[in-house]
Amino acid sequence: MRAYATTNTCTGDGVRVADTSFLYAVLSTSDRFHEAAVAEASKPEPIVIPSEIFSETLALVHYRRGFKVAREAGRWLREQPRVQIAPSSASVLEGAWVLFVRKRGRVSYPDAVVLAWCASMRGTALAYDKGSTG
Repeated sequence: MRAYATTNTCTGDGVRVADTSFLYAVLSTSDRFHEAAVAEASKPEPIVIPSEIFSETLALVHYRRGFKVAREAGRWLREQPRVQIAPSSASVLEGAWVLFVRKRGRVSYPDAVVLAWCASMRGTALAYDKGSTG
C-alpha cells in the first residue's frame, strides 16, 4: 500500500482534513506510515478532524491498544493547537451519503465523510488508504 497523504481529488487552500488512517499513523509508532504522517502533521496548515473520524480513530485505538491508550490519544489530539475537531454539517453529511451510495462500496462511509469535508472546504484529505482519495 502506498501513502496517499496529499494525492487526492480535493485540492486545498491550506486546510487539511484528517482520515482515520492518517491519525492512526500519527499515533502509532509501529505504523508503517508513522514517520511520514508525523512529518505531514508537523506542517503549519491547520488540520480538521471531522467528529465521525475522531470517534472512529478512538474506537480503533481502543480496540487495538486498550482504553488507557485511547484516552491518551484523544487527549493528545484535542490539545494540538493546529487541530480542530468539528461536527459535520447537515450538508456535509448529505454529500457524504450521496458519495457513499454512488460509489457502491468502493468508498467507506467514513471516507465519504472526509471527501465531503474536502469538497465543502476545498481541503486536502490526509489519508493512507485508497478510499479517502475518491
